[in-house]
Amino acid sequence: MKASDLLVRCLESEGVEYIFGIPGEENIDLMDSLSRSPIQFVLTRHEQGAAFMADVYARVTGKPGVCLATLGPGATNLITGVANAHLDRSPVIAITGQAARTRLHKESHQNVDTVQLFKSITKYDQQILSARTIPEIVRKAFEQAVSGSPGAVHLQLPEDVARDEVPADVQPLSVFRQEAKARPLEDALGEAARLITEAKRPIILAGNGIIRTEAWDEVEKLVTTANLPLVNTFMAKGLLPFDHPRNLFTVGGTPYPVGLRPLHEADLIIAIGFDLVEYDPVNWNRDQTRRVLNIHSVPAETDAHFPVVLDLVGDIKETLTALEQLVERRPDPTNHDAIRARRLQALTSIPTPHEALPRQVMWALSKQLPQNAVVISDVGLHKVWVSRWYQPKAPGRTIIFNGFASMGGSLPGALASRLAKPHDPVVVVTGDAGFLMNAQELETAKRLGLVFTVVIFNDRCLSLIEKHQQDANLAVTDVTFTNPDFALFAKSFGVDHRVVNSAEQFSVALDEAVSSARLNLLEVVL
Repeated sequence: MKASDLLVRCLESEGVEYIFGIPGEENIDLMDSLSRSPIQFVLTRHEQGAAFMADVYARVTGKPGVCLATLGPGATNLITGVANAHLDRSPVIAITGQAARTRLHKESHQNVDTVQLFKSITKYDQQILSARTIPEIVRKAFEQAVSGSPGAVHLQLPEDVARDEVPADVQPLSVFRQEAKARPLEDALGEAARLITEAKRPIILAGNGIIRTEAWDEVEKLVTTANLPLVNTFMAKGLLPFDHPRNLFTVGGTPYPVGLRPLHEADLIIAIGFDLVEYDPVNWNRDQTRRVLNIHSVPAETDAHFPVVLDLVGDIKETLTALEQLVERRPDPTNHDAIRARRLQALTSIPTPHEALPRQVMWALSKQLPQNAVVISDVGLHKVWVSRWYQPKAPGRTIIFNGFASMGGSLPGALASRLAKPHDPVVVVTGDAGFLMNAQELETAKRLGLVFTVVIFNDRCLSLIEKHQQDANLAVTDVTFTNPDFALFAKSFGVDHRVVNSAEQFSVALDEAVSSARLNLLEVVL
């Protein structure tokens, strides 16, 4: 068999269902092999969209997402989406074609060193130079993508290697491997319980690692048993019900005004599944006085403002289950209760007319969407609105790009979410700028018959940059633009369009869109 056939068989053995991408001359052999495989190749309209689809597929399923591009410009177009997955700890396998080995040593058509380009944004970055090594390389790639801190890997397949003949005795490697669920030593767990007991104002900082490991039940049990307040990062929304008395809601980005900062009030931060990329510790521990009890599957990153006094490394679920049995119930956290009351007031009020419609849109999404709805936010000022004001009914169903924080990932991500979980409704929340970066993927969604709703905030401005310019007392410059007529734009793709200017209109339009069996654009004019 050909090497490309062997590569596809290895992908099949890893349980790959979809590959997102665009073929090119240098990977036509691989495409030919895929044509005889149960793996579904999803032809996208841009390689960046393909990488975002692989990223969100991985977040929704917990399995590595796979994207494919040819050499040169195809490979470089993947890079933004791959970097986005890597910094958000999303396991993605990026496969690229390459020129034949006979011309890699010299200047030649579309030949650039893509292995070097992917090196800093992947955990494993490997060119396949011999067809015989494909089973080992593929198995290692998938192991690397999901082990420790998950992330992206890159495999490069030169066109002449893809055509090589492979002996029949070269077969995919077994993927059936059971790993022991490690947890910290009993002495370390006892010390952690002591730290929690002796702290005056401890608080849980819940991060993306909880979502990745689905440890939300264990977190809620620890909160209940020890009576601990909790804040979540942008990427860990929904861990506690909105009305839970210990839910102090979301932190991240620009700190809240004084009086609304739960982490600043604490003396011990119990960081669970928290990745430093989610919220820079200098924003909440500038004076380095708050100690950190770190609970994660990997050792803590070194940071002067993240002073770890105890690092509990192991399976997060196992660690939390063991710790919950050792902690004692603490008295009610009166200082944090006061912060919760103030934050509730801030969440449910409209301080300025400018924020009225955005807040009301987030409240409507929180109230009207079903528990199994997936909300995917793009990047811009609306990401702050989703992160702070939208309240999901369940954990693991709000996707916010917050590590690399690339614009343009939400619409492609919706396609992957619907493919992976076809019974879960999807709502994209995006700005006009982010939407138009990958709006061409509407055609992909329409071609595949996928149904979801895209909420577009149309203000003809890079509003987040505008706000930063204003906050820095700088001139507001080069942030405005014009937009197409979104009604005509939607019509050209065969997509339903609704435009709203008020909260009442949005509430009605949202119900209509989500309940329809159609692809919808819901334009909110600001």
